[in-house]
Formats: sequence, structure tokens, C-alpha cells
Amino acid sequence: MRQSNKEMFAQEANRRLFSVDFHDFLEKESALNDVELSREFHISVRDVRTLRRKLHQ
Repeated sequence: MRQSNKEMFAQEANRRLFSVDFHDFLEKESALNDVELSREFHISVRDVRTLRRKLHQ
């Protein structure tokens, strides 16, 4: 079944928060500390901590 552009956009938007791909974040989370993650994804340390809280709820 084909997806419309709107469906593809919505699916991609669900995978991202703070412009960070969750799958990529999960892969790197265990290996890097908060500061390294913030530099890797170009987000603040506060945003990294928020992402971790949301992922582990």
C-alpha cells in the first residue's frame, strides 16, 4: 500500500523530537554522555535530559 506525502510526513514527524531521530539517539545513548550527545545532535544538554526522560517513561 502506498503512503501519501502527508502520511509520510506525519510518520517522520513522529520519529523526531527537538529535530533528533529517536532511533539514532537510542543507538548512541548508551555510548555517550549528555554533553557528547548534545554536541552530536546540536541540541542543549537540557534537551538531551528531556529526551532521556521521555524515552524511559
